[in-house]
Formats: sequence, structure tokens, C-alpha cells
Amino acid sequence: MKTEFFVDYDLYDTTALQDAVESTESNSSFADIRKIKEGIPAPSYGTLEHNFFVLDGSMKEFPDAPDNLAYFSKDFIQTNSNYQYCGGEMYAGDNLDGSVDEVYKKQSVEVQFTENHTSYGITLYFLDAYPTEIEVLWYDLFGTLKSRKRFYPDSLVYFCKNQVEEYGGIEIVFLRALPYHNVKLQYIEYGTKIVWGSESIKSGKLMNDTDPISDKIKTDKLTFSFVDAADEFNLGNANGIHRTFQRNQQMFPYEMVRGRKIPLGTFFLDSVSTTKNVTKISAVDYKGKLANTDFMSGRMYEGERAGKLIDEIMEAAGITDYVVDDETADMLLFGTLKIQTCQKALREVLFACGSVINTSHRTGIEIRKNNRIVTSDIPRSRKFSTTYQIDKYVSDVKVKYKTWTLEDKESEITKGTYDAGIHTIQLSNPAANMTASAGLILEQTPYYVVLKMDESSEVIITGQKYTGEELAAQAGIEHIKPGEMRNIKTFSGTLLNFESAKRAAENILDYYGLQQIIKTKHLAEDEKTGDWAEIENTVSDHANFVVAIESLSTDLTGGFISTSKCRGYFKTVTDYYFADGELYADEGMGAVI
Repeated sequence: MKTEFFVDYDLYDTTALQDAVESTESNSSFADIRKIKEGIPAPSYGTLEHNFFVLDGSMKEFPDAPDNLAYFSKDFIQTNSNYQYCGGEMYAGDNLDGSVDEVYKKQSVEVQFTENHTSYGITLYFLDAYPTEIEVLWYDLFGTLKSRKRFYPDSLVYFCKNQVEEYGGIEIVFLRALPYHNVKLQYIEYGTKIVWGSESIKSGKLMNDTDPISDKIKTDKLTFSFVDAADEFNLGNANGIHRTFQRNQQMFPYEMVRGRKIPLGTFFLDSVSTTKNVTKISAVDYKGKLANTDFMSGRMYEGERAGKLIDEIMEAAGITDYVVDDETADMLLFGTLKIQTCQKALREVLFACGSVINTSHRTGIEIRKNNRIVTSDIPRSRKFSTTYQIDKYVSDVKVKYKTWTLEDKESEITKGTYDAGIHTIQLSNPAANMTASAGLILEQTPYYVVLKMDESSEVIITGQKYTGEELAAQAGIEHIKPGEMRNIKTFSGTLLNFESAKRAAENILDYYGLQQIIKTKHLAEDEKTGDWAEIENTVSDHANFVVAIESLSTDLTGGFISTSKCRGYFKTVTDYYFADGELYADEGMGAVI
């Protein structure tokens, strides 16, 4: 079986598009330059450009008020590029009809930023036809020219390659097009896409992890190395492409198996290193991205829907590509969330809901209730080896949580000296109704205060403290197995009340009741961590295993071979019969020793 590993890498400035403010003085009245951020598609409209409107029904009639055009040059673009700049205008040469324009107004788009940006160039998306000559100028934040370069587009999607660091403005000037044609620019990207394939990639490994009880959120990791023949990514190259690398740049790995493309997920740059001419890139998935941002908006929760809190956590992490099943979204939460990473905050939500997060083989995030629905199988024909192990017996599970009460009395919350300015003061313990002895409190939550000071002074912040009482819910097996001793595992959560803590304890006990640990080495296909699968028994006379896939480590360049770790049970079907058109079976759980 032939397999090939590829990575599509988005070498874009990750914040430029949001920071950009576009403007132009040469746009048609029916186009809106603000739409250039959206990259929305637009059809080919029939317009009165030279030799353009083909009367075969392939072009749509131009509407009275189009709402999907970003830039449509006000005038036709001249065909002579011998222009001289003068006071924002351009002196032009001869036109096609032999006449001479004394002054030609520039047809251009300007972009201004509030912060510095760095990119390997810009990618322009045109409609219908592309200009044949353009000039791009890069400026710093104060308007000083940093770089200028002419380009000669040859496609509707054209990359203007010019690595510029810390620019604050861009001007795109359209110099030449087909005779008597307009320029239609629909979208700008600040960078380009790079594709690494089998001709350059030397090694690749993918590690997927999912905890079915969500006691932890484990980050998926992608690591691969490639030969850098042109020395463009060598960290020792002062002008190398590596200077445009930024954390959170996206990459999309995929494997080609028997001609079928298998997406492996969405990953974000974490680190880069170079040895000789081999560059190694490490990346994390969306779960890792959640670990890079703090969730500051935690508060006290009294029966709030989990879906609302998940939305707040994702917004704080800057993540929009996620789905949450209705059962999880409708779960009610009780307790509190202190200031912590978005990943840890989400762990508290999922642990309370009995739900799992998964990014394996997905473009975004899936959050759903844990279930035992089998979605894939691993037959003997794909396996190289299988090992079995009996996990330690668990007879009891305790889940600890706290209930919170707001004290009636006021007391000192924190004290310190602060200079003039605005300060965010984080609190380790929750409080409410806070006041300051000096300065002005602009905002307060149970875990932080935003304080404005006009002058340096000592400040005592007082308020009412929340006190927490630790409680626990427990689930246990009444009659343990012969020969076993009672063994208790303890967990804790901060978004629980007694009912949800009891439910969590029962679910965890049920999961740990599956003592069979199965490890396989097999050819990878569509199985994903967090899903349940049926593994065909090595011995054909015995029944199969039904397991939750907890981890998959996949060699992406060595034949797409995965090593899995699973927990499940030995499926025994002793007898079955049909009655009234339905199949009845005796199933049991056990361990093969």
C-alpha cells in the first residue's frame, strides 16, 4: 500500500487581516472596499469592457445595486506603464488612440495598520481578469517607504513575493491591464500557502490523545522534518523565510492512501529548529491553542447552561471553528471558574458534563457527550500486533466539589501600592462588592479588579469574600469481585453540585469497570481518538473487543502505521435468536487472561 504525507502551511501574518483598514479614491460607487476583508465570491457580471461581455449566457446581468464587489476600478486602466509620480497623481504616456493624458489619476488600494506586521509577501485575488502590471509599496507606521516592487500577474490568484518585516501600510497601484478593462480586486491575504510533500519531507509523527472522562484535556501534537534545499528556513539565514514564521499560523496535514486524501486535522505552529539543511517543525492542535490563552471571565455559576460558557471560553481563545452537541450545551453548571488557561477552564466544563473534546481528523473542534457507539473497526487484516493487559481494579470513585457562600461582613481583599495609570489586579480567591481606598474601580469580577489611579498611592481593596465548603459524592460497587480489595480513585471539579458530582462519579466508575487495556499496531485508516471501535480478536475462534480509543501515535512517513492504546471489554455473544423480526443476543463483559 503506497502512502504519502503532505502539509499545507498557511504562511500568513496571523493578525494583519483583522488589523487592516482599507481605503481607495478610485473605487466605483457600486463597490465597497470594506468587503475586501470578507473574501466573498462574486459572479462574472456582464460589463462594457473591451471584448469582455460574451453573449452566450455565461455572464449575469449587472445588478442595479451589487452587494458583493469589493474593488472595481472607477476608470479603465491605462496600457502604458511609463508613469511618473507627482503629488499623488501620475503623468502618463500615449493611449491606444494616440491621445495623451496630461494627468492620470492613480487606480490603487491603500491599507493602513495600527500595529507592525511581517509577511513573505501578499496574495491578491482578482475577479474575471487580472491586471498585467502592478506596483506594491510597503511603508512603516509613520508613512516612510520601506520597500517597493513591480509585479506582473499571470493568474487570478497572484502572490506578490517580497519579504518585508514590520510594515505599517501597503499601497497597491494598478499600472497596466488589458485594453479598456477595469481591475476587480476581491480579497487580500498577507502571506502565502506553502506545500511540503513527499519530495522534501523526511519524517512525520502525529500524536492524538483524548481522555474519555475529561479529567484532562490532552494536546494533539504534529512533528515533521523536511529538507530545506534552498536554505530558506535555516534559522542562521538572516533573510530566510523563517523570519515570517509566527505562532498560531495554521497547517493542514493529510495523508494520501490508495489515492484517497485523509485530512489529519488543523494544527498551529509551536516551534522550529534547524540542523544543517533539515528543518523540524512542531505544531499543536486546537486543544493546544486553548492552553496558550487565559480565561479571565470566570465567575460564580448557579445553573448556567454549559453551551454559553463554552462559547465564552472559545471567544477568549479566538476559536470559531467548533461544534457542541445539544445534550452538552444544555447541561447546567454550578460553582466557579478562577483565572486559568482556556484549556483548563474547558476541562472543568467537560468534566462536569461528562463530555469529550476531539480534534482528530477534523478541521475544527467537536464537543459531545461521551457514548459507546461504535463508529469504526480494526480488522485482523490491518493489524501487525495486539497486546492485552488487565488494569487495576477500581471499586469506588469519589468526586470532590465545593459550594460557595458570600460572607455578610466586609474584609480586606488585597493591598498594594500602585502608580498612576490603569491596573488589572488578579485575585486568588473570589470576592464581590469591592471598593478601593484610593483610585477608581472601573470593572470588577469575582477574580479581578480593574483599578484607575490618578497618582501613586497605597490602595486597600475591601469587599465580601466567598467561602467554599468542600463536599464529595461517591459511587461504589456494593459487592466487589472475589479476590479483589476495595480501591478508590478521587477526582475533583469546580463546576459541580451534588447531583452532577454523583453522576460524574458513576460515569467514571462505569468506565474504569472496563479493565481490558488493548494495544495494537495497525495500518491507520479513519479511526479517531475519543471514538469507540471494534477490534477483531487475534484468535478467530474468540469474540472481538469493543474499546474507547484513548491515544494514537502514527508514523506518517513509514507507511501510515498507528500504535493505539484503548480501554474496553471483551465482547461475548453466546446465543441469539429472532423473535418478531428482532435479533436478541446474550452479551457479557469480561477479560481474557
